[in-house]
Amino acid sequence: MAQKLKDINAPAVFFINGMYIESDEGKEDLKKIYDMGFEIGNHTQTHANLKEISEEKQKEEILRTSELIEEVTDEKPRFFRAPFGSNTDFSRSLAKQEKMTLMNWTYGYDWEKKYQDSAALKDIMLNTEYLRDGANLLMHDRDWTNDAIVDIAEGLRDKGYTLVDPATIISEGSEDGQNE
Repeated sequence: MAQKLKDINAPAVFFINGMYIESDEGKEDLKKIYDMGFEIGNHTQTHANLKEISEEKQKEEILRTSELIEEVTDEKPRFFRAPFGSNTDFSRSLAKQEKMTLMNWTYGYDWEKKYQDSAALKDIMLNTEYLRDGANLLMHDRDWTNDAIVDIAEGLRDKGYTLVDPATIISEGSEDGQNE
């Protein structure tokens, strides 16, 4: 998926669960994505719903993943996205303390059964009522998403949308650096 996005010059943030980069293979995969020039974001260690765990556990989930990402990239992640979009006051505060910009999504469909087909996914991603300037599209590393990713990116461009480099979000973000 990363190679396809790179080939068409489509920027993205790859949000990583730390559990997937504890192995050598996972670290190698992350390094390849990072070396292609993509931003790497923190998506917690185990994809836990932060609203259902203690503040201490939230801290472990977030900081451990940042440590693992930094081990591979030599950079702390600049973005944080809570699983299920479920931030807490504590996770917001910790992300700010760690100088991570909060990022959520406008829409995404690839986890829903009826969109686990590349043609159906492409159609909804390009024709949903939620598509608008500034929309942040959520997609996962799934076969059907991988099959549709180029058509989605090119379809967005054909509709007149510009795919934005995530680094501009940080520089154009709100006063406290938090965009949720």
